[in-house]
Amino acid sequence: MDELFNLFNELSETQRKLVLGTPTLLDAFCADASKKIGVDIETLKMHLNKLDAYAKGEAERVVKLEKSVNAIKDKGLRLIELQGEKNKWYETMVLEPMVRALAVRELMDEGRTFQDANEKIDSKYGETYLAKARRMLERKSDITPLVRKPTLLSWDDGTDRKNREKKATIYHEILNHLKGNNQGISKTQLLRNIGKDNSSWREISNVVLEYMVSRDILVHVNRKYYYAQNYNNREHGYHRKIYELIADAPQSKTSILKVMGYNNAKGRKKLSHALDQLAIEGLIVNDGGTWCVS
Repeated sequence: MDELFNLFNELSETQRKLVLGTPTLLDAFCADASKKIGVDIETLKMHLNKLDAYAKGEAERVVKLEKSVNAIKDKGLRLIELQGEKNKWYETMVLEPMVRALAVRELMDEGRTFQDANEKIDSKYGETYLAKARRMLERKSDITPLVRKPTLLSWDDGTDRKNREKKATIYHEILNHLKGNNQGISKTQLLRNIGKDNSSWREISNVVLEYMVSRDILVHVNRKYYYAQNYNNREHGYHRKIYELIADAPQSKTSILKVMGYNNAKGRKKLSHALDQLAIEGLIVNDGGTWCVS
């Protein structure tokens, strides 16, 4: 506390006595000294009171003030240490799990299963998705919508037992039929194939299909329904074919479309999405309109 005592000794003897004997003057002096030397006001007051006690020969008061000074120091250190521990808690138990959760959900929104999405995050390409999730969290002041529990459609809607049994029946028939179909099928054709194309079954099928899509059992794309696992395998095969073309030789989007046989608006959109995904995974790069292996 040499800096404090130097400032204090710059005062006249009369001023020093006034500061030590007048609480408001002591507060004012310590506040000014705190700004100059960067020490907590309460700590400075304790040191000056201890100096005053030394001068007056009040040994017991000196001991008490010494303990008070140490207690203030210890409290300050504890607060600093606690803040560091709280930061560690936030980063390891709040931030990182949240980042992973958002990254996994993004992959699931693309049609992957929960298991597939987690495996992707654990792969060498996972950091790309994690970095994107971190940026999303940094931009959000309210993350409540991001962590809200998904709302799933329920069949327990108060209808009678017969209605629920019909839902269960058409559920299994739809599932079994789509498991054996890799090309996708419209709702009308699906109902015709399973012998349920009438007004009664159509109304129930709407509820069941919505439920199955909400649970990621089915995927609904361009008015066609796919069994989710078949669809994901199909998409992976499409991506693999594109990558193999580019691996053989750099390709433009037009040249890829010609080989794949989807040179129309729908095909161009699908190809753009596939190229973006391969680029995100670090497998390919765009060089002046030409795609090549990275």
